[in-house]
Amino acid sequence: MGRSSAYWNSNLYTVETEEPASTAPLTDLAAPLAARFEAVRSGLLTIDGVGEQVRFMGPMWRWAWEYGMGNRKLCWLHLMRGSVDVTFTLTENDESRLGKGAKLAKALAKSIEEGQRTGPVKWCWMELEDRRVVDVFLSLARRKAEWLSERPAPRRAPRLHGGSSSSAGEAD
Repeated sequence: MGRSSAYWNSNLYTVETEEPASTAPLTDLAAPLAARFEAVRSGLLTIDGVGEQVRFMGPMWRWAWEYGMGNRKLCWLHLMRGSVDVTFTLTENDESRLGKGAKLAKALAKSIEEGQRTGPVKWCWMELEDRRVVDVFLSLARRKAEWLSERPAPRRAPRLHGGSSSSAGEAD
């Protein structure tokens, strides 16, 4: 999953203060890459509940197209000079739902196998090198969206103000 700094330096959109329009890659990429971007973008946006946000993701990722369902993230598209790429996460539960030993498309299987686990999620990356790979990824994205919609949205514990939690408990 780890990409080199040369890879990240090939991001089409590098300047933090210059937010690209969500459709900018349609004119900024070479025609075959623009067609792949349009295919994956439109496929993601047809999934019920999925929204798009163009976000500056720091000095490494720079500008990325983020797709999520509320605060839960489905994937990030990276628009590079010579490719359209995607990063997505899978939990252990997601991986088990894909099925151990299941016949996955080669590009997807490789992406998952090479993914890097950080805490509860595995970060996977793949190049959307042709329409077939775009379709494979969109199939996974639809499944992941279904899984996300089955789980309740994570909630943060309320913050206690004005004292420690032990003194608050003693007051009860």
